[in-house]
Amino acid sequence: MDREKPRQAIVFCRTKRGTDRLAARLAKRQQGVSCIHGDLHQSARDQVMAKFREGRIRILIATDVVGRGIDVTGVSHIINYDMPTFCDDYIHRVGRTGRMSKEGIADGVAYSFVTPEEGIELTKIEVRINKLLVRDEISDFESIRKKQEVMEESTAPTKPAPPQLKKGGRPKRRIRRAL
Repeated sequence: MDREKPRQAIVFCRTKRGTDRLAARLAKRQQGVSCIHGDLHQSARDQVMAKFREGRIRILIATDVVGRGIDVTGVSHIINYDMPTFCDDYIHRVGRTGRMSKEGIADGVAYSFVTPEEGIELTKIEVRINKLLVRDEISDFESIRKKQEVMEESTAPTKPAPPQLKKGGRPKRRIRRAL
């Protein structure tokens, strides 16, 4: 957010709980942050969307409840904080910034945070949209999940050493088969 300084942005998360958590953290650092997801009453969702359309909310943290069928102009940035489960959800999310400017061209940009484990999903999206996405890195960026994993590893009890094999014994091999 500091680097891009979006006019208005929608940040997509996969879960309602993740949406609430991210909105709370981001609201401490940015002004004009709110969230929207399916657990909110319809009247509350309508109020959030009205404020977003009016520009009183600058950063909207959302689940895919906003990904389809919402017509909002002025969105300069879409951020996929969590990669969508399905390719079509990606297209609908990114389409929120595809509104045409006065010059007749789309004036928005979309970013997706992708972990190495999500590479397959990213490839599926690139195949679906028939376009290679441009890779960009944020200097000094470290994901919170990665920090949590490091902390868990450092506080986790160490694994006991494997039992010694009897003389001439062989360890059992586990074979995984793809279904």
